[in-house]
Amino acid sequence: MSTPFRTVTAAGTPITHLVVTSPALPGTRPDRLPAATLCGQAVTGPTAAAVADVQCLRCLNRTPSFMALPTYEVTL
Repeated sequence: MSTPFRTVTAAGTPITHLVVTSPALPGTRPDRLPAATLCGQAVTGPTAAAVADVQCLRCLNRTPSFMALPTYEVTL
C-alpha cells in the first residue's frame, strides 16, 4: 500500500517531519517536495527515515486529516 506521506528535514530543527503529496492537493507533484511540513516548517530536503519513525509530534497529530488522500503511483 502506498502512502501520500514523505519524511523530510526542516529548517531550524534537527528532528524529522512529514509532508503530503497527493493528486488531490493542488500544487503537489510526485517528483517535488512541498515547501512546508505538516507543522508549517520550511522543508530542507528528504530523509531516509520511515514515516513511522517521524519525530515531530505536530506533524504526527495532523496526519489523520490526510490519511484518506490518494497517492501518486508508479506503473512500469
